[in-house]
Amino acid sequence: MSTTTAECLSTAEGFPRLLVLSDEGPHLSSAGGIQLFRLLEDYPASQLRVVETRRVSGERLACRYDELATPALRFEQSRLFRWKRSLDAIRLVPSASISRVDSLLESFRPEVVLCVMQRAASYERAREFAHSKGLPLIAIVHDVNDEFESVFPFARVAARRRDRAFYRFASRRLCVSPEMEELCAALYGVSGSVLYPNRSEELKPRPFEQTQDLRSPGTLTVGFAGNLNYGYGDELERLLIAFRAARARLVLFGNPPTAEGTALLDSKDCCEFRGFARTPMEAWHAIQTECDAVILPYRNPAGPWERLYSHHFPSKLSEYLVLGMPVLVTGPDTATGVKWALNHPEAAVACTTLVLNERTCLLRRLRDDRSWRRALAEGAYRAGLEEFDPRKTKADFLDHIRAVAVERA
Repeated sequence: MSTTTAECLSTAEGFPRLLVLSDEGPHLSSAGGIQLFRLLEDYPASQLRVVETRRVSGERLACRYDELATPALRFEQSRLFRWKRSLDAIRLVPSASISRVDSLLESFRPEVVLCVMQRAASYERAREFAHSKGLPLIAIVHDVNDEFESVFPFARVAARRRDRAFYRFASRRLCVSPEMEELCAALYGVSGSVLYPNRSEELKPRPFEQTQDLRSPGTLTVGFAGNLNYGYGDELERLLIAFRAARARLVLFGNPPTAEGTALLDSKDCCEFRGFARTPMEAWHAIQTECDAVILPYRNPAGPWERLYSHHFPSKLSEYLVLGMPVLVTGPDTATGVKWALNHPEAAVACTTLVLNERTCLLRRLRDDRSWRRALAEGAYRAGLEEFDPRKTKADFLDHIRAVAVERA
């Protein structure tokens, strides 16, 4: 290690001063915030600051948070959202000034900027701030932005140019899956790195022998945690016939559907909603106590979600694997979670068929084959430790932060 490197790392005990300048900061209320929280939960509060566009309720880190409202943010939640995003892309909507970020930071002088590529107005501001200060920027990429921030045709070229500029400017580009990295390399012309979603280190498997006995004798109880959007609710609706035929039931931990999956509300004979638990850990403990297996249900065929399914990576899967329970993944074989299950048959059951009898037979086997359930639970846990070790994920993430700080020094 060079003298410069040693000095850089020793002055902050190996933790460069990090500014999270993003749409959402680390918190425990939504998937993106949870991932940031887990990556940064061991970061010293004195070396960390968060400036976020939207304040979200929920548990937060011990560092200081500030809110930096984006001009015209209210239009994001109105029927004018596409106009607002289109005008953003062609730079007709003013962004929050860099001086405003400076005033919020006061005496805090960041060495590295971190931003999730979510909401263009927020990550464009992060790029402008980092550029103005000569700071390295680390980009986390969970989704391709144009999947969620559609613009009118007149603004598409400008939006793609903006996204390309952000991605290429970043010193490190941390993509959620190999497929996402390949897509971004094709779209933006530079390579990135893969950083899989991180799970909680607190999550532990239940005793494997518990998997051999059904929670309700004669009935297979399958758990699902989270929202029913992105086609998940639609797929669970389609599976109801197979669940009934196989004497199986769904227990869902999340809010009742308002769009996708509304038929689940009328299926009380085999489907029960429990609402959101206060914390993710409470939901996982409830699933471990009440369920025999867990399900990740991609819509099949994917329809409008095909591109998303093919490049994202479900954070739910890394958590499912450590529960000490069988994991069932349904959907098209192009979905990243299904592909993972197909490549790890000892750890998860992949169901790509649309044939009702085949789906039913699979659920019946899960219901009746106690040895298979236990083997799947043990295989899932081993695979989860090998591929999604949260300590390794955090260590890799910290290595990226240290590396770009040293490169700047």
